[in-house]
Amino acid sequence: MKDETSGKKITEFVGLRPKMYSYTVQGDKNIDAHHRAKGIATSTSNKLRHQDYLDQLQMPCETQLTNRRIGYKLHNVHSIEVQKRGLCAFDDKRFLLDDGTVIICNTILTLFTLFTLKHLRNWNLIIV
Repeated sequence: MKDETSGKKITEFVGLRPKMYSYTVQGDKNIDAHHRAKGIATSTSNKLRHQDYLDQLQMPCETQLTNRRIGYKLHNVHSIEVQKRGLCAFDDKRFLLDDGTVIICNTILTLFTLFTLKHLRNWNLIIV
């Protein structure tokens, strides 16, 4: 296991999605904020603050961030600007069931649906 806080206590944690989280730690004199945002360029990620993660958790909406980089194509150098999905509390790979506590993976849900359809076809209940 990795100790990202060097033994300091985490005072607040906001986890939006896997590999997209922010936390604050109690430092010697003040509170320090740290965050991770996979898929977002470092230069753009440095502009994000812990409060942005909190706002996204309390009022979820999909945000767009601009990633700028220098690239080349056919030996010509270009400045490339790409709009990407930024902070987002919507996890499209997992589903929360009706009871509000059980989370099921998209892959398992797809396999279960396919198995159920195949099973019903064997009983001739579904004609495709």
